[in-house]
Amino acid sequence: MELARAVVAAPRSADPPPFLEIGTRAGGSALLTLRLLDLVYPRSARRPLLLTVDPYGSLPYPGATFQYDDGHYRDMKRALSGYPNHVHYMMDSELFLQQRKQLYLWRAGARVDLRAFSLVYLDGSHDPDMVWSEIEGLLPLIIPGGYLIVDDTDWFDGTLRRRLEAVAPDLPGTLRHHGKQAIIRIHSRPDPCR
Repeated sequence: MELARAVVAAPRSADPPPFLEIGTRAGGSALLTLRLLDLVYPRSARRPLLLTVDPYGSLPYPGATFQYDDGHYRDMKRALSGYPNHVHYMMDSELFLQQRKQLYLWRAGARVDLRAFSLVYLDGSHDPDMVWSEIEGLLPLIIPGGYLIVDDTDWFDGTLRRRLEAVAPDLPGTLRHHGKQAIIRIHSRPDPCR
C-alpha cells in the first residue's frame, strides 16, 4: 500500500521524470505502478516511464535459500508487455548505477537522460551494503516531492533500517517506516545536474 500511495502522490507534470524499480522479479509491484499511473494520468497525458532493473538468470536471492529462474523473467514479460511506458534493463543494480550516465531513451522525438526520477523503489538485493550504494547513488536524483522506498529493511537483522535512522537528520527529506519498508519523501534536491 505504501508504494501505491507514493505512486499516486508523486509529482505530476506534462513530461514527468521516470519511475525506477530495482528488483522486478515477476513484475507484481511494477504492474501495480503501471496500472496506477494509468488511473492518475488523464488518457491524453504522457505517463512517466517505469524503468525496471533486474538481471534474472539462475542467481541466488540474497538473504534467502531460493534462486531466480527463467520463470520470473517470463512472468515479468507477460505481466508488463502491454505497457508502452515500461522499459526493462536486464542488469544488476551495480551495473545500472555505473552505466546510468551513459544510458538514455528517446521519447516523443527527444532524448531522455536518466538524470532525475519521480520515484525509486528498491526491492532487489537486500544486502545492506548493496542497498546502501543504491541509496547513495539514487537519492540525489529524486525530484522534490518524489519518493525513495526501500523494501525489506528488516532483513539482515535490521541493519539497513538502523543505518537510515542514523542519517535521517541529514536526508533531503522525511524518513518514516511502515512495516518492513522505509519511505523517504524528498523535500529538496541538492544537485540537480549530478
